[in-house]
Amino acid sequence: MTVIVLGGGITGLASAHALGKAGIPTLLLEASDRLGGKVATETVDGFVIDVGPDSFVSYRPAAVELCRELGLGDQLISPQEPRVVFVRAGGRFAKLPDGMGLVLPTRIRPFVTSDLFSWPQKLRMGLDLVLPREIVGDDVAVGAFLERRLGRALVDRLAGPLIGGVYGTAIGDLSLDAVVPQLREAERKHRSLLLASLAEGRARRRSGRKPGSPFVALRGGIGQLTDGLATAVQAMPSVEVRRGVAARSVRPSAHGVDVELADGSSERGDGAIVATPAAAAASILEGEFPAAAGHIRSIPHGSTAVVTLAYPADQVPDGVTSHGFLVAATEPLTISAGTLSSRKWADRAPDGWLLARAFIGEGAAAASATDDELLAAAIADFATTLGLRGRPALTRVARYVQAMPHYTVGHLDRVAAAYAALAETPQIALAGGAYRGVGLPDCITQGTAAAARLAHLLGGETGPPSPTPSSEAPSATTTLAALPDRTPAIVSDITAREAGELAFEGIGPGSTLEVTARAPLGGPIVVRSGRARVALPRRVAESLTVRPIDGDD
Repeated sequence: MTVIVLGGGITGLASAHALGKAGIPTLLLEASDRLGGKVATETVDGFVIDVGPDSFVSYRPAAVELCRELGLGDQLISPQEPRVVFVRAGGRFAKLPDGMGLVLPTRIRPFVTSDLFSWPQKLRMGLDLVLPREIVGDDVAVGAFLERRLGRALVDRLAGPLIGGVYGTAIGDLSLDAVVPQLREAERKHRSLLLASLAEGRARRRSGRKPGSPFVALRGGIGQLTDGLATAVQAMPSVEVRRGVAARSVRPSAHGVDVELADGSSERGDGAIVATPAAAAASILEGEFPAAAGHIRSIPHGSTAVVTLAYPADQVPDGVTSHGFLVAATEPLTISAGTLSSRKWADRAPDGWLLARAFIGEGAAAASATDDELLAAAIADFATTLGLRGRPALTRVARYVQAMPHYTVGHLDRVAAAYAALAETPQIALAGGAYRGVGLPDCITQGTAAAARLAHLLGGETGPPSPTPSSEAPSATTTLAALPDRTPAIVSDITAREAGELAFEGIGPGSTLEVTARAPLGGPIVVRSGRARVALPRRVAESLTVRPIDGDD
């Protein structure tokens, strides 16, 4: 049995790692000359420069757990104190209020006294307390949903920079169901988003959980994760890694799959995981699966850039001590956000230096400007906002052209359609940041789940086999969402709408699941399926019927 993994980014590496741990023969093919995809760290003259992502969230456990498994647990770091972030709006800085959750306050006093919003704007937000629910079945834009409940100012000054910045696109285009489904759930359960968020804050304080940043990084940069993972994968006796080898197509065959390579040769395997960027995945699938390729191509992508600058202390005004700032959509700046990396994370720069990082989101600048133009824009914007003087001593520009997937309205339907188009060929799995989450934990989860599904299909051992449901009368059933945490249960029924998507996570009737974590405000539910952990949208968990396992199962 051999599984061919196409793509050596974080998703493909996670797949190969899971297969290799199980001793399953695996061939990993990466088109470029390096592994790790968009994740990379450069260390030069005492500076630690993340050219791609510089952190990941800890409340989705896959990345933290993988770091610990790779021996990097002692390298995990949290942001330095004090954790102060500003929003640039109206030509000035306003401090992000303490106790902010997902664009909503979990404490009322810091929000009411904040100068980020005027009193008329705060009063408009207060209308959320009395507005009725609006139960809409179809997907809607995050921006429109929040503007209806809380007003335009919150969208422009807070939600847009916070949520839109993650995806590098305007919040008015982003899918509520794909990006922040917990907001819809909060409205359904609590009616008011403010009441829901304040209730979550009270519950957190009662539980004794200390407030803290949801983000973590690695002391030597996020590249430590992909470098460590690549080293571990290449050391596995059952895994072969080839760089500089691109796949042209994949097609099913009597023995499993045939993968045609760009040089005209081919590889034969029992299954394949397509973990390349979406454009490459569509090209690979086009010949045999034109419908799947079409649905993948319908996922829009945009261009982004990261500009890193290093300044000596004598070019930095006194008082520049925050972690950075977000930029409101109404500001006449090129950059979308600025991070003072050496203030936020330990050991990012030598003493006496400031390492700053500018993010340039979707727009003409990121797509068409030259590196010199991007660099000049970042320097000018940092001078305007922070007063940084002169030329930086070190500069780096990293560009990602048409590489950022945009989860626009209808995204989940597009992904479900792509999965459904492959459903009759279960030996071919699809995974990556374009589908079920762009963050590192999401990509790791998808890669691991794809490996588990193929291993189960082909008789491997990445996790225990799904039990056969008992022929005796079943015990009481419930939904996965209502299942108590850490209670194993057997899936007894799945709605037709969710069946194709869940199949790609290795979940079907008879699968054993266990809830391990729940995101606040009705966010995703993390379940254990075999050895994989999968984050399921709350709507999916509520549609999944399960039977808790008792001592006789």
